[in-house]
Amino acid sequence: MSREEAERYEPGLKEICISISDPDAEPAGVSAQFVAVLRLHFDDITERNEQSDILFAADHARAITEFLDKWPDAERVMVHCNMGVSRSPGVALGLSDARGWATAALERSHPGWNRLVRGVMNKTTTNTNPRRST
Repeated sequence: MSREEAERYEPGLKEICISISDPDAEPAGVSAQFVAVLRLHFDDITERNEQSDILFAADHARAITEFLDKWPDAERVMVHCNMGVSRSPGVALGLSDARGWATAALERSHPGWNRLVRGVMNKTTTNTNPRRST
């Protein structure tokens, strides 16, 4: 979901939010109706171009996994970034891979998903799904 969509969205269920922003951006103004919000800041790039770039890293992936683990009874996880086409689909696909959730529809609807984000999520969260072989 894009930041604009996320700022208009009102949860109807017991929902948690993963809010992704650029490092220098103000946090998104998401609904207070979310049970919990995890705010992350990293650039939408797959390799460092400048010294100040912040790449998605294992610490981000662990924070996401720990956040989900704190809310096992959440009925929905909403993930957003600035445009909703790269970082948030990368996170959603990485979570889906780790948790054994279907990915095909998300891959088709968001073909520009960030490969670095999903790759780091997969590498970091391999052992979080008891159904997934190691």
